[in-house]
Amino acid sequence: MKLLSLNRNIIALGANSFFTDFSTEMILPLLPIFLERFLHASKSEIGLIEGLAEFGVAMLIALSGFYSDRLGRRKGLTVFGYGMSNIIKPLAFFAQSSTMIATIRIGDRLAKGVRVAPRDALISASTPKEISGFVFGFHKMMDGAGALAGSLTAFALLYLWGESEGTFRSIFAISLIPGLISMGILIFLVTDAPFTPAVRRFHPESLPGEFYWLVGFQSLFSLFAMNYSFMLLKAESNGLALAMIPLSYALYNLTQSTFAIPIGKMADRFGKATLLSIVYLAFGLGALAMASGTVAGVWLGFGIYGFFAGGFNALAKAIISDTAPNELKATAYGVYYTAVGITTLISLTAAGWLWDHYGSIYPFMIAAVSAIFLAIALFMMRRHLLCH
Repeated sequence: MKLLSLNRNIIALGANSFFTDFSTEMILPLLPIFLERFLHASKSEIGLIEGLAEFGVAMLIALSGFYSDRLGRRKGLTVFGYGMSNIIKPLAFFAQSSTMIATIRIGDRLAKGVRVAPRDALISASTPKEISGFVFGFHKMMDGAGALAGSLTAFALLYLWGESEGTFRSIFAISLIPGLISMGILIFLVTDAPFTPAVRRFHPESLPGEFYWLVGFQSLFSLFAMNYSFMLLKAESNGLALAMIPLSYALYNLTQSTFAIPIGKMADRFGKATLLSIVYLAFGLGALAMASGTVAGVWLGFGIYGFFAGGFNALAKAIISDTAPNELKATAYGVYYTAVGITTLISLTAAGWLWDHYGSIYPFMIAAVSAIFLAIALFMMRRHLLCH
């Protein structure tokens, strides 16, 4: 029944995200392997590339959020960001060095940085507070469904065409097609939500204490966690065949898409901070499974990681939607992503260094123990986030 309460903007933005993630996830599960196998990058280089990419997106989200709140409009920046991303990603077809991949990867994430805050604020403007968890869960579900389609397409093409460098490059080029579809949906079906811009300058005290508790926990978590790139490399290290890696990534996307809406609905009922502590715990268990060094641990780890991904940012965005004043919502999203981006840069760079010098088990064990500890701490202190 709740699906009937979604307006056209929410549905169109969800469809746009579906096709954007379809395009993106044809590339992302292959990129770390492409870097390591064909461009001979080290784990430290891969970690630095991913860290810089996440840091870049965080910085642009902050600036884009501030500008969007001053501009009084959301759609223009959203279209620009999605357009840049969908043009840049397929250029991986031409890459001849890890530096070129780094440039493309960072450019894509900078484009995401432009669009995320105004897009999330546009979603928030169309969302009643009592169903915010469901709405952001729906959006995450559409992300996950598109990602599932993209990773399955990459698996099918690798299976049909073989595991050569030429196949990787062809998949990168084909990713342009769903990207163009996503742009058509965004341009022609999404309408803006104009508002009166904030007349006062932003000061940290303009945002509530509950928001800063959220930022603190999410930043600490990101300092010790790692993203999909190291899990993909760990999958190969654990003995999973190269052609099967996109399929394991598809499992992650399947569980992410499957659980995104249920997590959002449970968050609306039982408290968003409570559900956030549960997804922290899930990440910790998934990292332990990957650290086992077995192929079974890979499948279990990706399945659990999908549950985690279905709630991590969606729940945070729902809490911000509930607590931040309307005229500062994009600013709040910008502050949040900036903090998480800085800690992610540190985390991924350190994880790559640890892997190169001491082996793969150390970054995964550190991530697992930290996530479980933070899950317990967040559950104990959940009432500070108001949306407990």
